[in-house]
Amino acid sequence: MDKDKILRLYDAQVRANPVATPGLTVTLGGEVTRLQGVFNFICHWRFNEKGAAQAVGEHADYFRQRQQSLMWRVYGHDKPENIAACLTEQGFVASPQGALMVLPLDDVVMKPVEHDIQHITTAQGVRDYLTVSHAAFHQDEVGSFDYFSKLLPLNDFALFCGYADGEPAVSRLLQIQPNSCFGLLFGGGVSPEHRGKGFYRATVAARVAFAKTRGLKYLTTEARATSRPILTSLGFIPLTDEVTWILEMDNVLQA
Repeated sequence: MDKDKILRLYDAQVRANPVATPGLTVTLGGEVTRLQGVFNFICHWRFNEKGAAQAVGEHADYFRQRQQSLMWRVYGHDKPENIAACLTEQGFVASPQGALMVLPLDDVVMKPVEHDIQHITTAQGVRDYLTVSHAAFHQDEVGSFDYFSKLLPLNDFALFCGYADGEPAVSRLLQIQPNSCFGLLFGGGVSPEHRGKGFYRATVAARVAFAKTRGLKYLTTEARATSRPILTSLGFIPLTDEVTWILEMDNVLQA
């Protein structure tokens, strides 16, 4: 597998052309590509080392003036070399390091799904999805129902929920990048009482099967250290490290 080739494709097809999900607008062109709205996120840039400090400072100032937080994700192969130093200087704080992992779909063979994993198409399915998310992460789901309901009719998203004896046990999401060969694995979680029972593997297998019906070549995910062993056992391969730098509201107000 040519990792450099896949990274070039990922940069061009995913990072440089992000999806405008409900509540987000995408600004393309110029030196920086960003998503702005329910969260603010810089995903791609083309400035060099000499222009890095000015570019980072301009975007930090833009969101400071609006008293809004900003995320800036940097991968191990990204240039320029001084990007981390420029982010630090502007008050961004690095999150724990993760890894971008990829699953080539051409030759992968998943074991049959042993759990009841369903592709969500109804409002009740969305409620089940959020029930698992709340149980897994104790997140406040205010406004989330409307957001995920808006994803249901979109061709670029597929939500999955797994059930144990009729009760929601796991929730996961697949984002299909338009006009690309990539599907992105996101979101959801496993209820504490159902962890270690194969539900996570089952939702990966369900999304692999779905992605193949859409003609995709790769699935990618941003993996924490805790999930890398299981992803590796399923055939995922690490492409590069990643760090999400965050300019929090507190930092914005104090800057």
